[in-house]
Amino acid sequence: MHTSPLASLPDHHNARTEAALDRLRKAMADIEADIHAHQGVYPFNHGRVTQSELCRRADVKKATLQTPLHKDTTRVQILQWLDGLSQHLAQTRDATRERVTAVADTLISERAQLVQDLAHVQAQLQTALQRVTALEEENIALRAQLRQG
Repeated sequence: MHTSPLASLPDHHNARTEAALDRLRKAMADIEADIHAHQGVYPFNHGRVTQSELCRRADVKKATLQTPLHKDTTRVQILQWLDGLSQHLAQTRDATRERVTAVADTLISERAQLVQDLAHVQAQLQTALQRVTALEEENIALRAQLRQG
């Protein structure tokens, strides 16, 4: 994933506009983090990331992006970001469902491997603990011989 931060608007220092841009930037980063955390699947909105979804996450009205101030700047940058994201995401509900199923299958097999690895490590630990017990008993016996002798 790549974060394409929204540029500040030139010659415009309106605090409300900058706050909206900040919320959009944060929502973009949050969406990318969600996708990364869920093995490449966006966990909301049936797996689809759209302009409306971004605006919802940023608490910015979609109509804001249609104003003259944003139409040729912010909106264009958002569309470019969405195009970049869409290359990595499934585009339909069925494709998303298939991707989620594939991720779940992978997680199931990874879990099975982890359970097997855990059992192996626990067996090694048990062997090591038995060896420690035997060495401690041997150490006690040797100390007793030294005292007697």
